[in-house]
Amino acid sequence: MKKKEIKTLQGLGDLLPQLSQQCGWKEQLDMHSLFLRWEELLASEITKHCRPLKIVRKVLWVEAENSAWLQQYQFQSQFILETLNKSLCRAKLKGLRFCVAEKEFEEKKKESPLRYVQPPAEELAKFEQQISIISDDNSREALLRFWYLSKACQRG
Repeated sequence: MKKKEIKTLQGLGDLLPQLSQQCGWKEQLDMHSLFLRWEELLASEITKHCRPLKIVRKVLWVEAENSAWLQQYQFQSQFILETLNKSLCRAKLKGLRFCVAEKEFEEKKKESPLRYVQPPAEELAKFEQQISIISDDNSREALLRFWYLSKACQRG
């Protein structure tokens, strides 16, 4: 007789890293971390006049304030690409593409920062009741933290 394998149920907190690994999301998350670290990675002269727009097939699209800055940064693209790739752990960008911002650059710069707003106690209690059927403590806690942050972090 063969021994029966006993599979243990994994918690949500344990499952998400495995899922992101299997789906190839870790590389994507690594590359998209550049959006959050843009200003700390590059000189302020660069970040004042351009910003990351999107990543398509490992190519970072960078939005420049105007055509003059676009041309300046095209000359510096190899330096910018090397600097960004050095900061990545799992993936590497293949290249950079520059485009001129469609909207006024200053408008987007003035976007309101994130602020913390505590969710109402009754909403929190209602959500806690909804997830109380989840038997795994770690999964329930991870889901509660995710919900809480999604409600508490707001723009404006």
